[in-house]
Amino acid sequence: MPMLTLAETMIHEVPRGKRKDDGEDVVLSVSPTDLNAATDRFIREEMLQPSFASGREIVHLDPATDPIPGLLRGVLENPDLLITNSAAMARHLHAMQPGGASAGIFLCSRAVSDGIDRVVLMKAEHSEGMRLQQVRDANGDVAFVAEHLDELILGQKAQVYKIALVWLDHADQLVGLMVDRQNGVGYAEYFLQYLGFNLVHQAEKLVLEFTKGMTTHINTSDYSPEKKGRYLSALAAVLQSPNPRLNPNAFIREFIDPEDRHTAAAALPIQVANLEFRKDTTLVHHLIGGLKLSTDNGVTISASASAIESGVLEVKDEEIVVHAPASGYKLGKAP
Repeated sequence: MPMLTLAETMIHEVPRGKRKDDGEDVVLSVSPTDLNAATDRFIREEMLQPSFASGREIVHLDPATDPIPGLLRGVLENPDLLITNSAAMARHLHAMQPGGASAGIFLCSRAVSDGIDRVVLMKAEHSEGMRLQQVRDANGDVAFVAEHLDELILGQKAQVYKIALVWLDHADQLVGLMVDRQNGVGYAEYFLQYLGFNLVHQAEKLVLEFTKGMTTHINTSDYSPEKKGRYLSALAAVLQSPNPRLNPNAFIREFIDPEDRHTAAAALPIQVANLEFRKDTTLVHHLIGGLKLSTDNGVTISASASAIESGVLEVKDEEIVVHAPASGYKLGKAP
């Protein structure tokens, strides 16, 4: 995602939990918040931009049911609607969030990246604070005066709860990214329902399809044992790497030998071919970090993925060699 440039920004305060007739209501701003250069940079670089790599792609499919897509489209097509539409979006969030939801600020900003107009929605925590002022008496002795600050404060440790970045694509369809920093892969269903969008991809299923497809291809191909071990070791390493994105074609280019790339690419499941997606390993976490090598006579060897790379475990044409001293022996469950 290209870097964002923020334009007009509205900030409203959303109280804890759902709206109740006898409870707190949303505190609405009546004019855009003036962001100086330091504040603008902090919101973009510390709160928004780092989250987009793990964002889930979303799309609006049904134009008739939910209020938020229409409000978003209104801001994208007519910037003068930012004040009124952002207030309606804040109220709707308060009405839909679960009873245990934390209080926070609701930010709605017009933004531009890569020449495309976008709208940013963000809910983040705020906190109270104390200001300590040093004073000296006539004798030069120091004392501190404490002042309680009950205004909204955003800082380095502020928790970002929910983010959505929305724009109109070339077909005039609302698309975007959704980030749930509280729930991670178990994104809050209410936030997706609040937006009125659908997920474009189920990232955890795409990672599973890629893993199954490559594993089956490597095991059933006429590769040498050395290649099979090397390719599977690379697959395990990619799945456990800190990179939040997974690109199957990039994996083939980087880790598969040139003479094998065509057949490997052809073996990619159609669901993941030519895609790049968030690396959600929820459904394959039990496969990450290790390898199992099976022999024809019923022996299974389990090892870490790094064992082959380091040479501790060597796979030859007709044998598996372990270059490590035995540290102990015990009975164990059959593989």
